[in-house]
Amino acid sequence: MKRIRVLQFPVANSKGGITQYILQNWKFIDKSKFQFDFATMSKSLDFAGDLEKEGCRIHYIPCYAEQDEERFKYEFRKILLEGNYDIVHLHTKQWKSFLVEQIAKDVGVKKIIIHAHSTGIDTLDKERRKEEIQLHNKVLESLTEEIATDYWTCSWKAAEFIFGDKIPKEKIRRMNNAIDVQKFKFSQKTRNKYRKELGVLDSFVIGNVGRFVYQKNQEFLLEVFRQLCLKESNFKLLLVGSGEREKEYRDFVNGNGLEEKVIFAGQRADVNCLLQAMDCFCFPSRFEGLGIALIEAQATGVKCICEEQVPQEALISQDIDFLPCVLELWVDKISQYATGDWAEYHVRRRDAWIQIEQSGYGVVGQIKSVEKGYEYGI
Repeated sequence: MKRIRVLQFPVANSKGGITQYILQNWKFIDKSKFQFDFATMSKSLDFAGDLEKEGCRIHYIPCYAEQDEERFKYEFRKILLEGNYDIVHLHTKQWKSFLVEQIAKDVGVKKIIIHAHSTGIDTLDKERRKEEIQLHNKVLESLTEEIATDYWTCSWKAAEFIFGDKIPKEKIRRMNNAIDVQKFKFSQKTRNKYRKELGVLDSFVIGNVGRFVYQKNQEFLLEVFRQLCLKESNFKLLLVGSGEREKEYRDFVNGNGLEEKVIFAGQRADVNCLLQAMDCFCFPSRFEGLGIALIEAQATGVKCICEEQVPQEALISQDIDFLPCVLELWVDKISQYATGDWAEYHVRRRDAWIQIEQSGYGVVGQIKSVEKGYEYGI
């Protein structure tokens, strides 16, 4: 049987939320029916070898359209023609143009999916961010239903940001950013092992998972943590990730004498285990398409606090509070958590994954929706 050929664009070496979503779909999709290839703007991918062993092709595009539009058009058109793809799955965080959609239409790709993944512009520089928001809104004004065949979103807030009122809601499919819930099942043995390795056995561990960028707002969490440490000495902060703001964050930690209390864990493949070592997961993002790290945290049963702008679709567990980024509110809430009934809490953590599965965020069930979405109209 001829497999349906899907080009996924873009993936990135940072292995952020979009790339994680794409790779997870590839892991669980029926490979007898579907073949994924990947296009990237990154110069290299650390995980390229694993994909190539599975028969995937990776296309490296040497420039952004803003740098050299003609070369970009040539390279992307060449990828589509050589790959003979049935589907181009475009993962979109903001609008700069409709260039890739137009190229895909011009070469006759049967199905073009625009998949909304964000609700804001992740740019640190204030002036540049303002310019990109203006460009996004200007391009959005020209969006029509004819630009693609399918419209998907990870949340309705993301759909509003990417599609506005240009695409009727009935034409948009919400696809849950599902996770492999079995990986995140709470284990007291795993928790003890990691807490021992991290040197936090007797501490109350506050944690965050995310790239160190404007969007994720870890600078707010660092100030919350500083305030907590003025009141109580038993707190530790575990930051899992890396990014352009890492030096800034390390300088803050060193400048406030918190070196022994803050753990920079870097990018990790064992996030599922690190989440189990935490007592409170904090997610102060300025905006999110959904917040896959928050779904993962809830699957481990850890208590969560997240910024109130995070889409409500991410609210699954009973152990989560949505708060505005007001310093006193977060300090007080974490202090309340730290004095809670931990014996009962750890018993509850063991079954947290069940609620995630039943809410439609288990990848084994969700991948069937992706497969149907790919097959429809092909």
